[in-house]
Amino acid sequence: MKKKANLFLRLFSSFTLKNRLLITYLCLSSVILLITAFSFYNTSKKVLIKHATATSEQQLSIITNNLREKIGHITDYAITLSINSEIAETLKQNPTVPVNALDRFLTNSALTKQAQRIIGLHKNIYQWDILDTQDHWFHSSTAITDELDTYFSGDLLDSLKSDPEFHFLGPVMIESQPMFIALKPITDIDTTKYLGTVVLLIKESNVSSAFRDLPDSEAKYFYIIDSSGQILSSTDSDGIFQNFFEYMGIPSKGLSALKSSNTARAKVRGEDTLFIKKSYPGMDWSVVNMIPVKNMNLEHGVILQQIILICLLLFFLSLLFSILCTRTVTAPIQKLASKMQSASQGNLNITANYHSRDEISVLYEQFNIMMRKIHTLLENIYAEQNAKQEMEIKLLQSQINPHFLYNTLNMIKSLIELQMPDMAIKALSSMSGFYRNSLSRGEFIISLKQELELTKQYLYLESLRFMEYADYKILIETDYPLDNVRIPKLTLQPLIENIFVHAFSGTFCHIIVTVHISEENIHIVVKDNGSGITPEKLMHIRQSLDSRQLSETSFGLLSIHQRIRLLYGPPYGLMIESEKYSHTTVTITLPKGA
Repeated sequence: MKKKANLFLRLFSSFTLKNRLLITYLCLSSVILLITAFSFYNTSKKVLIKHATATSEQQLSIITNNLREKIGHITDYAITLSINSEIAETLKQNPTVPVNALDRFLTNSALTKQAQRIIGLHKNIYQWDILDTQDHWFHSSTAITDELDTYFSGDLLDSLKSDPEFHFLGPVMIESQPMFIALKPITDIDTTKYLGTVVLLIKESNVSSAFRDLPDSEAKYFYIIDSSGQILSSTDSDGIFQNFFEYMGIPSKGLSALKSSNTARAKVRGEDTLFIKKSYPGMDWSVVNMIPVKNMNLEHGVILQQIILICLLLFFLSLLFSILCTRTVTAPIQKLASKMQSASQGNLNITANYHSRDEISVLYEQFNIMMRKIHTLLENIYAEQNAKQEMEIKLLQSQINPHFLYNTLNMIKSLIELQMPDMAIKALSSMSGFYRNSLSRGEFIISLKQELELTKQYLYLESLRFMEYADYKILIETDYPLDNVRIPKLTLQPLIENIFVHAFSGTFCHIIVTVHISEENIHIVVKDNGSGITPEKLMHIRQSLDSRQLSETSFGLLSIHQRIRLLYGPPYGLMIESEKYSHTTVTITLPKGA
């Protein structure tokens, strides 16, 4: 070995210095290029997988939101049907399906008329029907519900008669296609007696539509599975009713990783596959995204070709490098160094131009690519931060929901029983307007004028309930167009609700909502002369607002404060002042023209 090394050294020394430098440079450059290409290729693959994982997690969040919206709508329709007074009255008169054909026809006509007014042409509801108290079908709109009898166990039917909660089951095979079943028992509002059950059928394809029209979803497959691993829905409706892990053939190692970290890579039918899982909080479901790694490797093939071409070009150029004058080498390097120094000082809007086809041109090209990627990365980060803020606003806003529906309905009932129909009609109209304005069109940010109208409707309904204990007044002390001021929906309602829940004392409570303007800001002041807040509790609430730490006594105030700050920044938000047994004043500050 030593003799061979000495022979090689003697042979190498016999070359001219130029050739020795050329050979040395060629060997070094070749090794460096190969290592760089290999590292870049593997690094880009890891980055691509990481990016695919992040994109998939965003898509899974969109899917779970879509599922929440779809199932929420179905739940709302089922509940609306179950509390419809005319349907309930028809079922009171017909606790079981009439035997007489004419009576059965009239009963079904009455049920269909009311149900169609509610359901209409809702695209997610395929068919509907009603079970009587003896678990027989009315067949009001369809006869295919007979196929459900084999899926309804005795325990399930018994539970419907004692448990008025909403149930969502499935999928099951109906008319040779998978469908989900929504069940909502109907009870007498006065006696709580069981009258029957509303049954809604939803096609599996309507549930899987939550996967459609997603960004960057090509060559990806989505599955909904339950806690036991059974496939409930999928992108192409494949594998339904089968165990997901057995259907995919995921080995135990990949299965453990998916269950513990919600991300795993495993061989599926001989192909390397990436799995990302996200739990759907509305039910005992999970949404799984399956991405074949080979689809991501298509981009790597193009990258590899480019790397090989660049390496070949650089290798050829390196043959001429030793011939070039030092001056012709150092000048472009100095120019590029100047550009890079300028970029390091924060000037990112620069490009480096060099008209040549040697190794230095690659440096220039890579520098420009790097600058473009930095621009792209900054734009992506900005877009992701905006999306994150929007999601946080929606999440915080979804935590505030009025819960006074049943109290308001009972109050309207009392007005009717007291023979006060005009006041009952006005109250019903206010309640309808409140829910229509607060739930329609999916807008989370509305004008201050709309928010004040919502607050006025809410105050009117609550003042009817507590007419012996409180009254209210809304004062607009400015001519500034309130349509130009934007505010998160249902910002004032939790403040008013706190007054009716906590502020009543021995004296009559006056609630005043005032809107006035300063040079740059809009101020909304909600004041009451109720029981007030102790200094210790007030200090605790203020500390919660400053530190953004959640507590049972400040959840609603903190949510309002955070939503406003997410929209407009730290200068704006909520301020609270109070004195025990005297008053409480909450001031919301917004920018003009927000």
